[in-house]
Amino acid sequence: MMLAVAAEGIHGTFSLTALLVGMALLVANGAFVAAEISLLAARRTRFEEAAEAGDRRAGRALTAHKELSVTFSAAQLGITMCSLGLGAIAEPAVQALFADWLGLTAIPAGVIPGVSLAAALALVVFLHMVVGEMAPKNLALARPEGVALGLMRPFAAFILVLRPLILFLNWLANVLVRLVRVEPVDERQLVHTPDELALALSASQDLGTIQAQDARMMGAALRLSAIDAESAMTPRVDLDALPDTATIDELLDLAAETGHTRIPVFHDDVDHIVGVVHVKDALIRDVDDGVTLTVNELLRPIPAVPESRDLEHLMRDMLDAHSHAVLVVDEFGGTAGLLTLEDVLEELVGEIADEFDEQESPRGDQERVWIVQGTLRRDELNRLTGIELEGGESETVSGYLVEKLGRLLTVGDLWTTEDGWRLTVHSLEGRRAGEVEITAPVTERTGPSD
Repeated sequence: MMLAVAAEGIHGTFSLTALLVGMALLVANGAFVAAEISLLAARRTRFEEAAEAGDRRAGRALTAHKELSVTFSAAQLGITMCSLGLGAIAEPAVQALFADWLGLTAIPAGVIPGVSLAAALALVVFLHMVVGEMAPKNLALARPEGVALGLMRPFAAFILVLRPLILFLNWLANVLVRLVRVEPVDERQLVHTPDELALALSASQDLGTIQAQDARMMGAALRLSAIDAESAMTPRVDLDALPDTATIDELLDLAAETGHTRIPVFHDDVDHIVGVVHVKDALIRDVDDGVTLTVNELLRPIPAVPESRDLEHLMRDMLDAHSHAVLVVDEFGGTAGLLTLEDVLEELVGEIADEFDEQESPRGDQERVWIVQGTLRRDELNRLTGIELEGGESETVSGYLVEKLGRLLTVGDLWTTEDGWRLTVHSLEGRRAGEVEITAPVTERTGPSD
């Protein structure tokens, strides 16, 4: 009798201990899952900032990021060990507990082992999936940096103790990966293309973490490499230039008329730009010098660049050369236009207007009708209105209309795109469109049509 009581006590103690061990394994399994997911989802820059502030946990997290293959192998090893432990220790203990409970019922004794086994498996698997897998995963996705930093000390200690085994298992896994002609990597690739960064900016703006103005400016910076000098320059036909024989008075008159402080100077014709003259150089001279001086004596050199030079590299070139303007030349060596540092900056921050600039901002109303300049670029029109002008090689709205109509433009010309957008020429500036009315399709109007 005493032996039976003692055996029952030992059995009860073993079941309780097994259940406690099982709970510990369940928590440990969740910790390994959370550590793995949080390191994958966390932003490395957050760890770098914390490490610079003296957080040792962030330093360990950065180390883990540099050897993700080993880190994830350690997490998988820990998860596997916990899962096996749950099956070997917790499941029999839970089955025994269910069997004791079922023994108090009217269920036949021969059925109890099968029913208790099924119930134990169902409960252990449920807890393993929800408590040990899904909940930690969702927590790590919601707070990746915080979870990673919180678990980094014990996780780093686990890797340190079992590192030889982890490295061996990781090596075996890499052998299998190389068999399918894929080279394993140890560090997660964190570089992004400009298009990927633009998508990230758009998502951040939608979530409200970045202001619309900041997102627009950063997006414009990413697009600089896709915009060439030809797209941003002042074209030759719009250049205000002087011959190299012009006097200082003629220079000052032109500067007062146009508001420009840098005037290109040509020899014989505009295809032979020889430099640029700054109005300041004329103003600091003595009054008597203005009678005899010509702009040729005040010339500053002006660098020349091809039309295809992208603005990202061009801006660096201009800053390195301390030049505020460059001459854009076409494939035949002739003058295509002039591009200033202000033109490049306007691609970043939008139109920079001063007291000398005429107001040429696009005008729109609630009926989604815009009046734009014919010189507006097609990509800028797309950002303004949403219209996509398909086909052709022209850069501007005016050039697009000329290509589509196959002739020079006249006032009243109308072109309708395949998706219902209408472009109407309101005025001309020489042989190109001055103002163009852009009308959205009826189905896309946001206001009433009556």
